[in-house]
Amino acid sequence: MFLAPTAAVHGDSWAAATVKAAASADGETVVRMTPGVSIGDTYGFAGAPKGEFASAQWFRFRENRYELYQTIRLNNPVAPVDLAVANDGSVVTLDNWHNVGFGDIVVIYAPDGTLRKKYRLDDLYSASTVEIFVRSVSSIWWRCTEVDPHIEPNGTLQVDDTLGGRFTFHLEDGAYTYAADGGKCTPRV
Repeated sequence: MFLAPTAAVHGDSWAAATVKAAASADGETVVRMTPGVSIGDTYGFAGAPKGEFASAQWFRFRENRYELYQTIRLNNPVAPVDLAVANDGSVVTLDNWHNVGFGDIVVIYAPDGTLRKKYRLDDLYSASTVEIFVRSVSSIWWRCTEVDPHIEPNGTLQVDDTLGGRFTFHLEDGAYTYAADGGKCTPRV
């Protein structure tokens, strides 16, 4: 009898995507994300309805109030899992609602809302490394969720992975570096 090795797959459930907001550390910029409705564009939901993707509104603090200054369509069919805002107004979204590890998992937007850089899992890891991540029915759990993402004053975002490593994304140009042993997350593979 021959038994093929298989990665463990776990069930999961997700609450409905909701509006969320994030502020820059200096409080000068707030970005409000409104979920999209394009379930058919998410992994595992082929044939489901497609429609508007998530959107984001940028607000700038001026004269004792926040003023809307731009609205853009995000790359997320429904919603990002996490959203972070830099003091200069750059925004980073991480992962996709109900689809961690699928699609554009790191997206960096410039202060004017234009797409600066986007990464998929296979842009950051080899195929053999992707295979070792813990999986659920709808997600590939590549990222440490024990630490909330925040942007440092120098314009970088650190993202720890479940292998014990750390990515440092540079928002100005979208480049990144990776330290295989630099993360704070206990390896879970």
